[in-house]
Amino acid sequence: MKITRLETIWLDEQPNTTWVRIHTDDGLIGLGETFYVPRAISAMVHDVFANLLLGRSPFDIESHWQNMFYTVNFFGYGGSETRAISAVDVALWDLLGQYTGQPIYNLLGGRCRESIWVYNTCVGHGQYQDYQRWFEGHSGELAAELLGQGVKAMKIWPFDQFGVPTGGPLGRRAGAGAVGPVGYHLKRDDLKQGISYVEDIRKT
Repeated sequence: MKITRLETIWLDEQPNTTWVRIHTDDGLIGLGETFYVPRAISAMVHDVFANLLLGRSPFDIESHWQNMFYTVNFFGYGGSETRAISAVDVALWDLLGQYTGQPIYNLLGGRCRESIWVYNTCVGHGQYQDYQRWFEGHSGELAAELLGQGVKAMKIWPFDQFGVPTGGPLGRRAGAGAVGPVGYHLKRDDLKQGISYVEDIRKT
C-alpha cells in the first residue's frame, strides 16, 4: 500500500480545526486532526510533508514521524510544525487501524482501564456558548446541565474576565507597564466574584 494524496480540510463551523486525510492506492483513507491556524497547518502538510510521504508505505509510522520532525525541528518543539506532524501521525495510525481491523489502543499495547472520564471545556460551539455564560454568572446552571448529560467534570474560567496581563511584551501591550514574567493581577472584589462562580458549581 502506498500514500497517493494528502488532503487538508477546515470548516466554517470549526474554523480553528484542521482535518488531514491521507489517501492510499488501496482505497483506504486515514483521518487526523489538529487545532489552530489551519492555513499554516495546510501549508506544512502540502509544501513540506507531502514530499516526505507520497509514494511511501503508510505503515512506516515511526520513520515518517522522525522524517517530519527532523525536517522542521530547527523551528523548535511547538507551533504549527508540530501540530501538523500530530495530524499526519493520527491519520497514519487511523490507516493502520483500518487495515488491521483493530482499535488503535490495541496497536499501542492494549487498554489499561474500562472507561475514561471526559470533561467539558466550557468553550466552543453547541447549544450554548458556555464561555460567555461564565461572564454572565450562570456557572451553576451550566454545571447542572452538564450533570444532566452525565458529564461530571468541567474546565472552569472564573477569573478570565477580570485578569489584567502584566510583565513582558504582553503586559506592556495591555498597558500594565510592568516588566518581568507574564502574569495576571486580580482586584480583591474580582477575586471574590470569580470564587462565587466556583461556589455556585459546588452548590449544584
